[in-house]
Amino acid sequence: MRDIESALRSELRDPEYSEGYAESFLNTYIASQIKVIREQREMTQSDLGEAIGTTQAGVSRYENANYSSWNIRTLIKIARAFHLRLKVSFEPFGTLPNEVVRFGRQSLERVPREEDLGLREDDLTWTRPLRPSGQENFAGADLYLRQAIDQTAERELAKQLAQTPAMQPAVPQVAINLQANQVPQILATEDSIWR
Repeated sequence: MRDIESALRSELRDPEYSEGYAESFLNTYIASQIKVIREQREMTQSDLGEAIGTTQAGVSRYENANYSSWNIRTLIKIARAFHLRLKVSFEPFGTLPNEVVRFGRQSLERVPREEDLGLREDDLTWTRPLRPSGQENFAGADLYLRQAIDQTAERELAKQLAQTPAMQPAVPQVAINLQANQVPQILATEDSIWR
């Protein structure tokens, strides 16, 4: 994978190549994500078409990687049908190789609003955003999972350590060591070590 990423970084230095490749990847990404999320929601093309006011053939066209006549209003309708928000963002070309390498079903799936951990009011809610150094490009679902793990582990470890006589009255700070594609490692130390 690193060879593909490295070769792509080199080729993206050519302005004409980079613009064409980025546009093609964008079309593929949008079409694939529509299909993946539709299947994740167990919707047929007809179901989605009905939800957004078009036909099954219209949805089929949107799921075609060669389709390039995207309309923001249509994408917003699709996002609403999936119980998601639409995010449109301008990005530097240097982020593209990482997106290409991570491209796959898992990176395209998204949880609907009803299952969004960021909106829950129970014990899985977190109090701060997670921005691990150098790892800002997690996919949305990946990020939500990591945030939930971070906050839940932090609370649970703090509870356990606060109940341990040797640790009272100091409540330790907890750091989560996140490495890409690895299970988070929990590192706990007393407050004085962090200063």
